[in-house]
Amino acid sequence: MAQKKKGVLADELSWYESNKAEWLHTHQGEFALVAGNDLAGFFPSYERALEAGLRKFGVNREFLIKQVVEHEPVFVIY
Repeated sequence: MAQKKKGVLADELSWYESNKAEWLHTHQGEFALVAGNDLAGFFPSYERALEAGLRKFGVNREFLIKQVVEHEPVFVIY
């Protein structure tokens, strides 16, 4: 049987979701920087998180930057 391939950043997204409830109490509105199951920190802006991610992980490793918010914004493009 063929094994289903995981999506890019699936592990990071799963780990983020499993910790989100806790982080909402202490880091709401901040940007979490995650690679695998490694939390590299919380940052006040996306740009700061990106700079830290590039310094820590480089350009050859995938990492996730996600704002800690209760409800994800929905964007509609027409």
